[in-house]
Amino acid sequence: MKITNIFQLERKTLKRILGAKDLFAIGYGDLGSSIYYALGITALFSLGATPISLALAGLVFLFTALTYAELSALFPESGGTATFTRYAFNDAVSFIAGWGLLLDYIVTIAISSFAIAPYLRPFFSCFESTASHHLLWHTGFTVFIIFFLYVLNVRGTKHSTGLSFVLTVCTLFTQIVIVGIALSFMFHLPTFISHLRIGGKDLVWSPSFPQFIQGTAMAMVAYTGIESIAQLGAEVKNPGKSIPRAIFGVIVLLLISYFGISMAALSVLTPKELGTTYIDDPIAGIVMQLPFGAQFLAPWVGLVAAVLLLVAANAGLIGSSRLSFFMSEHYQLPRFLFFLHPKYRTPYVTLAVFAALASLIVIASRGRMMFLADLYNFGAMIAFCSAHLSLIVLRIKKPDLPRPFKAPLNVTIKGYSISLTAVFGALATLGVWILIVFTKEDGRLVGLLWLFLGSLLYFVYRKKKKIAAFTQVHIENVHIQEYSPLQMKNILVPTRGGIYTENVQVGCEIAKLHKAQITAVHIMEIPAALPIDGFFPERNTQAESALKRADAIAREFNVEMKLKLIRSRSIDKAILDLLKKEPYDLVIIGAQSESGYLGATVERILKESKVRIWICKSQS
Repeated sequence: MKITNIFQLERKTLKRILGAKDLFAIGYGDLGSSIYYALGITALFSLGATPISLALAGLVFLFTALTYAELSALFPESGGTATFTRYAFNDAVSFIAGWGLLLDYIVTIAISSFAIAPYLRPFFSCFESTASHHLLWHTGFTVFIIFFLYVLNVRGTKHSTGLSFVLTVCTLFTQIVIVGIALSFMFHLPTFISHLRIGGKDLVWSPSFPQFIQGTAMAMVAYTGIESIAQLGAEVKNPGKSIPRAIFGVIVLLLISYFGISMAALSVLTPKELGTTYIDDPIAGIVMQLPFGAQFLAPWVGLVAAVLLLVAANAGLIGSSRLSFFMSEHYQLPRFLFFLHPKYRTPYVTLAVFAALASLIVIASRGRMMFLADLYNFGAMIAFCSAHLSLIVLRIKKPDLPRPFKAPLNVTIKGYSISLTAVFGALATLGVWILIVFTKEDGRLVGLLWLFLGSLLYFVYRKKKKIAAFTQVHIENVHIQEYSPLQMKNILVPTRGGIYTENVQVGCEIAKLHKAQITAVHIMEIPAALPIDGFFPERNTQAESALKRADAIAREFNVEMKLKLIRSRSIDKAILDLLKKEPYDLVIIGAQSESGYLGATVERILKESKVRIWICKSQS
């Protein structure tokens, strides 16, 4: 594989401060929110066999989690699947995986935000499904939530592991109470087992085999968020142990809680009610049918669900900005996406792009949760399948890499250790993706259009940068001992009476680049024999003309310029006095040099000024 070396200045790395407990709280906070909308769309297809669909999807998730555990411990960097595929294949394959993952993040923002409103019905009647203009209210509120998260992240926010841990405890406690009440008072084991049948005669409870397959594919939505742990690889202490421990903890808890919730749901509701009436808020539907406690639990569940879903949507927005930064750093996306806000130093362009795309997807869904679920599965299955294939390829291409954790169930083929969990995971995720492409029109059209536009962007951008599309870009950091970025906030440009304006042009270019304030000053030098405040029409005209030229040039560059006219006995003394009074970072002086001598005025300014001085010599 061809490697292209690109040199860049060494940057500060993220501090490794997160432990297994922190990762567990963040991971479960993101993953645990999915059941609040995934249960209904799974029951719509799988009916009484919904627990089996969730269990099978959980098995695929277990395989995927094992793959992520090995690869995240092997490459504890940001980027997730995009990083894994870059090491296993090349930047083109890495882009496809990363681009699919970006779609996953966008839909996570959309679907989590969209799921908030139904859980707020105990507090706001406008979100009732029978209310007039319900869809308009729901869509408008969802877009508002996304906009709120955008503003919050532009102003700067930190993901609190403490908040994630509190939410995890509240969620688990709430689910234990719900499951405990439902199973204690309404669960009947023989009936539950009979309803698990697939292909039976009871059409209310027994799905056909094709329905069951679709339901199992939809159940994959319940396991969104595994990438949230992988994206934090660069911030984890002892990643070889912490990442696998966190992933396994999340897996065990999710599988137990999801199976318990599905048992409780089918004890108090029919699959039709769960997949239609309560498709947007299945957990709220369970609570409303409990024999007691609904009046207290409904508002509490609504509040917990809304906060948890808000955190998940925010994690999607943060994840998209992290991933796009990683991809732009490796010249897979244009670097303008990571322009920082001049005041808050946050990636406002990236955040705006993904918030806008999430809002457009919500509007395009027209209130259909299934549309969002199909799109999520399209992007997520690309990312998951790519991760499984990366593990298999890296076991063959780089078998000697030190692996702190190794996925189990390995077989030796031609001397190479192949993980069966990765093989089965790749086949299962590829199968779900193919199912969406061939059976889901919305997922197929939007998903394939997303891939086409992304691939076009990638190849055009790589061609523009003169970097081969199928190479692997290797970033080599260069350390410069005394390097610090130039900070230009105030620029001073002395003007001259003649036609020379190059220093003004250079000053405008620098001011535009650094978003700095630029000031043009003209020094009217008055001889000692004349009064300093005398009337000198010719000199006034010359000074005004010089400042007008400077102002006209500034407008050409779309830069605002301050104009100053100063009377003084000496040009160099006037400039030096001005530099002492006002905080200028840079002075750009125009000069004509003959025999290497810049003139007494310029020489004195260079000698006595403590401000950075640039000399602009006009072309002969």
